[in-house]
Amino acid sequence: MARLTNFHGLRLYGLDCTLHSPQPLTLRGYYGGVLRGVLGHALFRGNCVYPEPRCAECALRSGCPYPQVFKPHLLPGQDDRLPPYLLHRWQDLPQGLRFSLVLLNPALGFAENWLRQMDQFLPELDFGGQHGVRLQEVRDLASDQPVFREGRFIRGGRLNPLQPALPNSEQLTVHWLTPLVSKHQHSDPLLSALRTRLQRLVNAYGDGQPLAPPGTVPWRLVTARLRQQAMTQGLDSRRRISGLSGELELAELTPLGAQWLAAGSFLHAGGEATLGFGRYRWQLAD
Repeated sequence: MARLTNFHGLRLYGLDCTLHSPQPLTLRGYYGGVLRGVLGHALFRGNCVYPEPRCAECALRSGCPYPQVFKPHLLPGQDDRLPPYLLHRWQDLPQGLRFSLVLLNPALGFAENWLRQMDQFLPELDFGGQHGVRLQEVRDLASDQPVFREGRFIRGGRLNPLQPALPNSEQLTVHWLTPLVSKHQHSDPLLSALRTRLQRLVNAYGDGQPLAPPGTVPWRLVTARLRQQAMTQGLDSRRRISGLSGELELAELTPLGAQWLAAGSFLHAGGEATLGFGRYRWQLAD
């Protein structure tokens, strides 16, 4: 199957992480909120010299992983910059949790730092009232080869670029695996949400070129079978996030549309992607 090897200069890498807990985790709410919270705390505690983030005035901000990777909007002049990472997927384990982080170009240089902070600080952090959760293993998402295990980096372990598969049919179905969060109000809920997110990432971390001329139609929406879904952001959070779940039937998919769908299969569509929202998979029509 053909794969997308270059998309406007964006380079994608993946960390497939396994966490071990002394007892089975009893997490409530949306897992993406829980994970982002503890991962951000670990990165902050291992790098920041202040008790609270003061990135806008900190002289170390240009080399500090916390604002550069986790919260670039805290940097001067970067109010609307999307973070160069996102939570991609997760699954429960009998005693732990497995999840994937997708990293874009600048975050790759801080990957080792982030893993070291996760290894050191995760056992001290609160996972829904439980402590002692530790980073057991990290594998390269592209090759499934181990890069970190039991507190040590694997000699010769490396991260390889992610190369998503390209759809090779003009008809397919898009299934939402996590809700699509989007402010766009169009008949095709995927098109604008995906194009906007990809363009913002290309502007920030790629070649900065337009994805396509205005008015470009990369596919035709045949049917949308969607429903509204609201969920709590994280543990005991009062904030609820609403999105669309379900599936879309697409036809007349162009080569450009195939590239967008392939890139979005790792980069997601719409908003709140750092929490794992907007993840989808496509399936060729029968």
